[in-house]
Amino acid sequence: MVGGIPCSSALALDPYSRCRVLYVALHPSEEKTPSTTWSKWNSLQLGDVWGDIYSLTVFGKTLIVVNSVEVADDLLNACGANFSDRPVRPVGGTLAGFDNALPLVQYGDRMRKERKHFHQLFGTQAAIKQFIPLLSTEVHNLLRNIVSNPNGLADEIRRAAGSITLRIAYGYQPRKGPERDPFLEMFETAGNNFFLSSTSAAPLADMIPILRYWPEWMPGGGFHTTAKIWSKQLHNTVDTGMEYVKKEMAAGNAGPSFLSNVLGEENPDDYLKWAAIAIKVGGSDTNAAQLEAFFLAMTLYPDVQAAAQKEIAQVVGNDRLPDISDRPHLPYVDALCKEVIRWHVAVPLGIPHRTREDYIYNRVGNPEPLLIPKDSLILANIWKMTHDPKQYADPMAFNPSRFISTDGHEAEPDPGNISFGFGRRICPGKLLGETALFLECSAILSVFNISKARENGKVVEPELGMTSTSMSRVLPFKCVVEPRNSQALSLIDSS
Repeated sequence: MVGGIPCSSALALDPYSRCRVLYVALHPSEEKTPSTTWSKWNSLQLGDVWGDIYSLTVFGKTLIVVNSVEVADDLLNACGANFSDRPVRPVGGTLAGFDNALPLVQYGDRMRKERKHFHQLFGTQAAIKQFIPLLSTEVHNLLRNIVSNPNGLADEIRRAAGSITLRIAYGYQPRKGPERDPFLEMFETAGNNFFLSSTSAAPLADMIPILRYWPEWMPGGGFHTTAKIWSKQLHNTVDTGMEYVKKEMAAGNAGPSFLSNVLGEENPDDYLKWAAIAIKVGGSDTNAAQLEAFFLAMTLYPDVQAAAQKEIAQVVGNDRLPDISDRPHLPYVDALCKEVIRWHVAVPLGIPHRTREDYIYNRVGNPEPLLIPKDSLILANIWKMTHDPKQYADPMAFNPSRFISTDGHEAEPDPGNISFGFGRRICPGKLLGETALFLECSAILSVFNISKARENGKVVEPELGMTSTSMSRVLPFKCVVEPRNSQALSLIDSS
């Protein structure tokens, strides 16, 4: 028993080692030192010891950990009909209400309908074109807000990410200015609760379903109260968003959005209001996490920053901001965005898949077939895959050039095919997220210099760490973000 998680034997490893690594994987906050936390994730090169796939038994449930892209492709991509369900979570899902959101909806007709709507709205490059003006406006707002609030970089990143997703989901434009927008705050609270539901006491009750009936008034029963609070807040948020769009449509003021589109259909399904909040929660937090990682990388790797700025100056010049038409002509900047996605994975272990039936995995090179039982939970170790030295040379380094083919160097695999998930559960906003990140990073690099902070005459070295929540973010760090020159400042003001 380690950290409250008992394990049974699996794949020729001693029980203590298996328990220890599983505990750290699910609860990395146990490691108090930020640098240790980052290195601990790096030390989860489990494939080096246990192979590309291994299993553990936790409270009678089978967990299958997938450490390689090849196995993920064999199972999650090629066998989607069997590997696309989600775990049943009596507390964190049902009681708290989060199992209504698309990321946790069970495999079936409802999931397919919601994903079809997403695909039509932003699932192709052609569809995304309708959002380019919106994205550009929000990027320009971000630049101005960074200038006006230089000490509130994290707040401005969250505001920008939240504004983009609220406009796409609901057509709602958060208020400008230093005051926090209550509508935006309401959705951010729902998003925070969603991710807390997978890292708080709820997982224990979800692992042992009978604990759902543990009395609320007894010690250890506080998860009931927490889940009820989350449920009330979540339903209020979903309904408030729906009512806002309906009122705007009735008044003829509704802007283009996911919810206004589906409500304009004949006999729209009521549950599509839950699809809208998935856009806000999933897209906003992912984009914010990636942007924070971008600023950290630029702080730590000034040579990379300078190379990207040089490319922008050569292609775009200094009289305008980069736009989406410049993307094919900015290969280094585009590669830099890929490296952000690879270097800091927003969701290191993904969202677990669940098998619907027993499956015999006959992998080439395995001495014997592997049985994956029905109702097994499948964890894709995305962090391991994007930091696998067999795939990425010097994986802990931030090096955009790895994605550019040259004589004697073949471009390394696109991390976008890993970091956004697999198979029929791949993030439906992948293309939109990649487009937003390019517009944000290219604009920031064109007008700002990012450098290490100084205190009392000494350079402040950022701590290379990550949070322990299922949506991982880099730990808070200090940096200096300032306009590159007076021309850049004028460009920001006029954007």
